Amino acid sequence: MNKMDTENFLLDAIKWLIILTMFTPLIVSSSTLFPYVFGKAIAFQVLIELALICYLYLIYINRRRTGRFDYLPRLNLLGWTLIIFFIVLVLGTIFSVDPHYSFWSKQERMDGLFNLFHFFVLFFLVSATFKNKQSWLYVLNASIIASLLVSLHAFGQKFGLFYTPYGNRVTGPLGNAAFLGTYLLFNIFFAAFLLVQTKNTGLKSWYSGIIIFETIILFLTYTRGTIFGLVAGTVIFLIGFLLSGPFLGPKNRAKKIILAFLLLLVLAGGALFLARNTNFVKTEPLLYRLTDLSFETGTGKIRLISWKIGLDAFLEKPLLGWGQENYYVALNKHLNPVFFYHSGETFDRAHNRLVDVLVMDGILGLLAYLSIFVMATFLLWRKIKDSPTLTLILIALLGSYFIQNLLLFDMPISYLMFFLSLGLINFAIGKQTTKSDQKPVETKSGEALKYLIWFLIFIVVIFFWSGNLKPLLASQNSIKGQQILGAQNASDQTFKLALATFEKSINYHAFTNPETKKALTQVILGTVGSTQYSSPTKIDGLKFASNQLEQGIKEMPLFIDYYLYIDDVYNYLAQQDKSYLDKGGEIAKKLVALYPNLPQAYYKLIINRLIAGDYQQAVEAGQKITQLAPQLSPTFWYLGVSYFYAGNTELAKANVEKALSMDYNYESNQNSMLLLAQLYTKTKEYERAARFYNDLLSQKPDDLNVAVNLASLYKEMGQFDKAREIANELLTTRPESAQQINQFLDELKQLETENKKP
Repeated sequence: MNKMDTENFLLDAIKWLIILTMFTPLIVSSSTLFPYVFGKAIAFQVLIELALICYLYLIYINRRRTGRFDYLPRLNLLGWTLIIFFIVLVLGTIFSVDPHYSFWSKQERMDGLFNLFHFFVLFFLVSATFKNKQSWLYVLNASIIASLLVSLHAFGQKFGLFYTPYGNRVTGPLGNAAFLGTYLLFNIFFAAFLLVQTKNTGLKSWYSGIIIFETIILFLTYTRGTIFGLVAGTVIFLIGFLLSGPFLGPKNRAKKIILAFLLLLVLAGGALFLARNTNFVKTEPLLYRLTDLSFETGTGKIRLISWKIGLDAFLEKPLLGWGQENYYVALNKHLNPVFFYHSGETFDRAHNRLVDVLVMDGILGLLAYLSIFVMATFLLWRKIKDSPTLTLILIALLGSYFIQNLLLFDMPISYLMFFLSLGLINFAIGKQTTKSDQKPVETKSGEALKYLIWFLIFIVVIFFWSGNLKPLLASQNSIKGQQILGAQNASDQTFKLALATFEKSINYHAFTNPETKKALTQVILGTVGSTQYSSPTKIDGLKFASNQLEQGIKEMPLFIDYYLYIDDVYNYLAQQDKSYLDKGGEIAKKLVALYPNLPQAYYKLIINRLIAGDYQQAVEAGQKITQLAPQLSPTFWYLGVSYFYAGNTELAKANVEKALSMDYNYESNQNSMLLLAQLYTKTKEYERAARFYNDLLSQKPDDLNVAVNLASLYKEMGQFDKAREIANELLTTRPESAQQINQFLDELKQLETENKKP
């Protein structure tokens, strides 16, 4: 194979590898954590890295053959804008509050600098190698075919053929309705682009069908952001069509149709808004979501609070932000506890791309990000006379994506579509040729270039191992560990095998470790109440989890989940070794110091101090959190519990009942029900106490202590028949406690006899 043949082979390899990336949305990696995200991202990164290796070698071979660099991308303003944005991301990562996290991200998001680098590479690869219309037709058609398969899967979900985690909202193999909506948004515009450029009647029908079908699926996601984005893009296209050329005169029929459609759109939107409180709209899920736009309740309120917190956090680090992936740190540092009145957990994204960029990448990042849209639109508008319709479709695509991101955030699939779109725009605004008028010149010079190219290829191979293969193997072992512990044949032996599997995952030292350690702790805590494992085995598991979490805190001292989980582990270990209570107390205090407005930090401190018997400190922590977050019912609950154990029944009752009046959910927690029963027993409100004991007994029918307490309560109330009924049932279910139960029955009989005396 001569050098020219090698070049052509490498070019074809690059193009086919990029085409294959269009099918990564179909991947669901059930053998890893976060199967809807992680597997797709890893597959994309591997394909791009292979393409990059081919590209680097292509540059070298081309240089040897011609003495030139024919395949280096010719940078225009759009390319330089992207480079500036990437430089800002690099600086933001260097000065991040957690540079390691900013660089690698996590399996759930795959949005770190390392991940984003691959999307920038995608842009420059297509800019350098997709130099003709045919190449773009291949890749866009590949994307549309993949999107059709995704849409068919989503369509099957609507009719119950496939599982969907969102009830009546379809997700396809993307696992999230919003992600599916964004993905289809791009492909609808890709189909429109191909529809306009083709003259083939059959293809026009094909693309039209794709647009209609995928628009229906997009609406079935019930994702407001993408629906509003699609509508906005349509409006942008039509208005641009009206303004873009002299061919639309004042009496032009097309102009009248467009104006009529826009008017109809406005009237339909207005009518829907006015009818938002009618039963028809409220009972129709799609219409209800489209009209449920209030920032006073629901998700609107949550997002508004999150945005305000994000803006406060931005002011602390305005230039380069908190670093990629560190929105959760910024949010929790500046948390307004009222957030938890509307949401059960904090966000790691603002659900507004602009706020995300502002907080994580600072004002420099936001300006660079906005410049991408401005520059792309500007360069397209300058070319509008060359191909008005195609240009307007691309401008409308940018507008749609920008609008939808005001309510959503980016993920690997949306980045894939966005950077591919930027590559298409780059091609549309100025075609570049790869050929030169110069004749090929064989050159043996360039030893420095050869070593540079091989060095860069070596770096790519290292990242292939550390950024893809290692994390993949680690994640797979994490899943295996969970599966072993969840198997039917559970025993001490399988428990040890599971721990060894988790340890194998952790020993890869991949960026997957934070989520692996969380998964490990969750499953270990889930085995505490199990009778399938011996006590020493469970203690070993808890100690293993605590060691891993302690190491995690050293490596990532701002990672909240480590603190929350390790406190629970310490509390269990304290049953065997009281020194763990002091360690847990220190951890809880450290969490309070790191995130002084985080209610969960105070809850952990209160629980730890109650177990330690330090009731005064528990009361003080409860008083502090009720002052910080008087809107949250759990704050009063924890204060009431603290007073209860401190012996102040009056204040315990006052705070517990305030929590209940604020709809505190005690029914899902058996310990909460037990405390209420004990509290009302102490206050001699026996009827109320009996109600909670009965509720608890219905959930734990084999709990001897609950049954005995309820029987004793009925005895105290003089309801001897009910007390006797419970005791007799216990004789059947708990024969090993017959002596204690018979003694209770004798006491009951004696009391009953005394009560019958005149």
